[in-house]
Amino acid sequence: MKKVLTGFVVLLLIITASNMLHKKESNKSASVNTEKIENTLVKSMEESKTEKKLLEQFLTKSFKELKDSGYQVGLNFSHEERNLTVQVQNKALLEANKINIEKIIHTTAKKVGFQDFKVDFLTLDSYPTLSEEDEKLRKSMTKVFEEISALLKEKGYHSNSISTNPNNEIIIEIQGMKEDLEKSKEIEELKKIIGQTIHSNTDLDYTVKIRKKSKLALRDQDWQPIFDAIREETNKRFKEYRGFAYSFHPEPLQIIIKTNIHSSKWFGNSDKKINQITEYVDKIIELKIEELSIEEIPYEIIIRDKNDKEVK
Repeated sequence: MKKVLTGFVVLLLIITASNMLHKKESNKSASVNTEKIENTLVKSMEESKTEKKLLEQFLTKSFKELKDSGYQVGLNFSHEERNLTVQVQNKALLEANKINIEKIIHTTAKKVGFQDFKVDFLTLDSYPTLSEEDEKLRKSMTKVFEEISALLKEKGYHSNSISTNPNNEIIIEIQGMKEDLEKSKEIEELKKIIGQTIHSNTDLDYTVKIRKKSKLALRDQDWQPIFDAIREETNKRFKEYRGFAYSFHPEPLQIIIKTNIHSSKWFGNSDKKINQITEYVDKIIELKIEELSIEEIPYEIIIRDKNDKEVK
């Protein structure tokens, strides 16, 4: 009986030691994997920064080259699709100059060292034409916004946004403004000057509202570089990625990754891929929060499958 008991104790010790060794190896493996992900991401994000500088040079030089050649066009680049959209005034202009415009763009890209993109064209006359009255108002309001921005800058204020609404109100959000300043004589005088500026340019009477940028808007602003990094790095790393969205309401912050993954219920490898994407996005957020030195807030990562159903 004593031998049996001794043997059982020895077996139990072996099993316990084996489990502890397995746990230790698992922890070590997880640590190595986390380090590998971080190293991969750090390298990838540095490459993304270099790519952005190249893109900026490419767009700036392309715009100048096109302008010097007599082409007044707009340029817009999509990172996810690596697509350059050239906005041309009308179809006739496009048909007559498409080859030359493309040649200038590709020559400039080669000089700068920007590669792997495609060019699409968009003609502005494909949009509904504004009436003469609406076009006049649009130009007037553009001028008004420019004058308001200049006036605010002159007074030492930084405007985050200037917008209008259907109630003939113009809303101006100012960053860093003190709560009690909103009702001060200084702001009331500023609102009066802005109202007069609008009336002199448009012959319309707008109610001017100046307010401090909300905490929610500031938080959204702080997190934009993180959202950009999530889009860029997840798109680079996972072929299953197809889109990104986020929402601060309801809390916590919802970070939504759209994928082409089939439902994990039916496809065994889906769970593994979902976990990989989640871990990758988590690490992106961690690294960017540290880089930007912003406050960390609660968030959840939601993975959607190819049918837009939540799988995590």
